[in-house]
Amino acid sequence: MKQYIENFIEMMAVERACSRNTQYAYSKDLYYFCKYLEGRKINFMGIDQEIIREYLKYINKNDIKNNTSARKLSSLRQFYKFLFQENILSHNPMNGIESPKISKNLPKIISVNFIMELIEHVKSEIDQNPSDLINKYRLQRFLSQIEILYSTGIRVSELLSIKLSHFNRSSSFLIVNGKGNKERIVPLTENAIREINQYIALLGNIYDLDNLVFLYPGLGGKSTMTRQYFAKQLKLHSRAAGLDPNQISPHVIRHAFASHMLSNGADLRAVQQMLGHSDISTTQIYTHILDEKLKATIKENHPLSKNM
Repeated sequence: MKQYIENFIEMMAVERACSRNTQYAYSKDLYYFCKYLEGRKINFMGIDQEIIREYLKYINKNDIKNNTSARKLSSLRQFYKFLFQENILSHNPMNGIESPKISKNLPKIISVNFIMELIEHVKSEIDQNPSDLINKYRLQRFLSQIEILYSTGIRVSELLSIKLSHFNRSSSFLIVNGKGNKERIVPLTENAIREINQYIALLGNIYDLDNLVFLYPGLGGKSTMTRQYFAKQLKLHSRAAGLDPNQISPHVIRHAFASHMLSNGADLRAVQQMLGHSDISTTQIYTHILDEKLKATIKENHPLSKNM
């Protein structure tokens, strides 16, 4: 099975242009299923719908959330479709298997004050020891990253894949390479532009900018910073600022951007474009905010509002 998984991942990368993150997710899900089959001594070539349903019960029993089990099932669906189309299997055991219903939980959202306190803390850290260039560089790098994430709502993977050439110092826009290698342009706030420029000035003291590809390089400058490293820094700085690190993550900042934008009157379509959602139904998870605003508007302006 492992060889077929590798062939499948290669096909997804070449023919479907799947990102590395998507390839990793498919691999992780399929090897999880492979381990399950090995534990039960079942050959993956001979599975049927009953085994698939037993597997679904297994992952649900192990406290795997509905959206995760739905993703695992989607990975299996794509994998067995591939095996059937390649004539490796004479039938597709996934036919007739329904995906579990995903509960649409509201996203975790942090307040504007949480973001502002984090930003102000990092700024104060920079001011306290300006002579330490390495520490200043790291703090300024983190500060610019927070400003970009909160002012644009882009994914952390999109943030870390930004190329130095994609930031024009004379422009207030940024080119982002999103899912499916689709490029989009997002506007930057003045604060974000200022912090990025200050970061690039410090970056030039460490690397030769002419030979640098990524805006946020990893060690050695040839690759980009990892998502795990950034997430760890986010927790560390939040804790240092006296904030609860369990409340924040890169994706929570993305949710905060969308929620705060809509709360302040932004159009849902505009937020959809900023987030890079191909379908507005994905963005509509935030419509509870619009519902509350609509109720407030009616209450404030409708002539019969006193009776409502």
